[in-house]
Amino acid sequence: MTDRHDDFLRVLLGHLGAVETVDQIAPDVNLRTLGLNSMRAVDLVMDLEEAFDFTFPDEAFTDEVFATADTIWAVVSAHAAEGARP
Repeated sequence: MTDRHDDFLRVLLGHLGAVETVDQIAPDVNLRTLGLNSMRAVDLVMDLEEAFDFTFPDEAFTDEVFATADTIWAVVSAHAAEGARP
């Protein structure tokens, strides 16, 4: 994993109610089972935009994107500014 991915997981962790450490976030587990709901997803997007200096694309606001850590990370890594750090 890269430092940026680790940073992403730390931001994500703050929006999951059912886990306490990033080690508990399996890349392909359904995030709803870990406590991500629509309200937390909105807050997550705002925190990711701030931490990685990008605007979450409108077309990425789908259930499929917010299904797993890997699917959200794919959007973040494709659109985030390279120098941005949380």
